[in-house]
Amino acid sequence: MLEKSIAALKVMCEWAAAQDHEAAWGYAKILERVDWSGPRQEDQSESMAVVDTYFEQCVSLCGDNPLGDLARAAYSERDQLRWFGMYQTYDDDERGASLNANYAILRLAGPKGCWFASDLTTAITIQGPNTWYPPHVHKQTEVYGVMGGTAEWQRGAEPWVERPSGDIVFHSSGIRHAIQTRDEPLISFASWLDHVHLPSVYVWN
Repeated sequence: MLEKSIAALKVMCEWAAAQDHEAAWGYAKILERVDWSGPRQEDQSESMAVVDTYFEQCVSLCGDNPLGDLARAAYSERDQLRWFGMYQTYDDDERGASLNANYAILRLAGPKGCWFASDLTTAITIQGPNTWYPPHVHKQTEVYGVMGGTAEWQRGAEPWVERPSGDIVFHSSGIRHAIQTRDEPLISFASWLDHVHLPSVYVWN
């Protein structure tokens, strides 16, 4: 169950933890807290339209780096993957409708994952082209890694920046952040490092 993806996840975290970057300690925490000894349960595979449409293209956009390798490993096991959506509580809010239709999450390891990690989640996300991930906040400390695809990212009051494949990102607890894709889809790694039972909420103003 996801053996190639989990092996690639571990290699990627080792690579990211060794970087001179504010997010490095978060990747070190993943290495410490994931139970790498083996899966504890099997997930039923499930896809979503955005995955069926863009997964292959996303992988083609990945760089020659451990984040790209993780995406390629996941794609090789695509028949085993269970994708799901987020922000269902905003289904009646038109401002979030585009994201709900064009965003998917694949859980790798975590409290509910087939591979276990205590109070920590690791995931791959796919965001379709020309899709706005609205500003949002959460108590969780978070690290991201850009696997493939061009998008603009904003953190707090910082300017929007375009991040290439191989970039890692740190979000402190409570900081507002947002992502805007353009002509390409985006595939990313994301990890909540604590308080995983708490929700993420949009910040419209």
